[in-house]
Amino acid sequence: MGTRQRVAVRELVEQGVLSEAQFEAVMTALATRESRPRGKILAEIAAYVGAGLVFCGVALVIGSSWDDLARGGRVAVLLAVSFGLVLGAIAVLGGPGTLFERDPHGSRARLAAALLALAAGAIAGSVGTALDNGTDDAASWAVIAGLVAAVLGYRAVPSVIGMLACGGFSAFLPAVLGDLAGVHDVWCGLGMLVVGGIWFALTRIGGFVETWLGYAIAVGISLIGAVVVEADDWWWACLLSLLVAVACFALFAERRSTVLVIGGGLAVALATAQAVTEWTDSTLAVAVAVLVAGSVVLGGGAFMLTRAPKPSA
Repeated sequence: MGTRQRVAVRELVEQGVLSEAQFEAVMTALATRESRPRGKILAEIAAYVGAGLVFCGVALVIGSSWDDLARGGRVAVLLAVSFGLVLGAIAVLGGPGTLFERDPHGSRARLAAALLALAAGAIAGSVGTALDNGTDDAASWAVIAGLVAAVLGYRAVPSVIGMLACGGFSAFLPAVLGDLAGVHDVWCGLGMLVVGGIWFALTRIGGFVETWLGYAIAVGISLIGAVVVEADDWWWACLLSLLVAVACFALFAERRSTVLVIGGGLAVALATAQAVTEWTDSTLAVAVAVLVAGSVVLGGGAFMLTRAPKPSA
């Protein structure tokens, strides 16, 4: 423990912020944190590498004999992999009683979350293989099954990788539902905007362990939805891109998240590019229009920041 740390905390005791007992507790906690064995870090790295190698090995074994297996055998193998990953995650955590606890910290939780995310992919593959009959319905049901498994895995062990798994499957959900219902692509794009809105709302109420990542997933899905809509109606695409920008800036005014202001800027740039692309076929014109719009907004923002009154000391 550094001398500066001890002196800084001691000053808090002298100022009456901390009691002597609290001072000793803080010192003990800092000493415990600093004395954490480096071997545990190496063990965690080895566990991740080992899990990746095992998963790749299983994939190679399955791939080498995949053509020789009947559909039932393929499903059985994928289900076995899925159950193995889930049981491995439970074993790493220390038993079923540790699931669904709102504590995403710790090396065990991180490794278990990675195993559950892989299990979601294996479950999606098993469902898709079981329903594979030469139609698109198999892929649709596979995505739905994967999303359900990813959500359950995230609820069991909240983590960043669990959020990424949920975001990946949910991004494909409108498309697969559109295939099942036989609707036009524009409705798939609008569906992606709805999914993005759900991510915005859940992140806003603190539904995820990492707020910045929740907003990033929301922005990404929403803007992809706006691009999908552009293929059929540029006016709606431009309007929806601006709507995403408004949502980002409104939340930024409250939350001050860098991801939100970046996402809002990207949405405005996308809306500008969509409009100019419709009005002209020149790629150079689109680039110049986006550059001019960005320069004007940047200059105006910089001017307002420099003119804003400084906070009093």
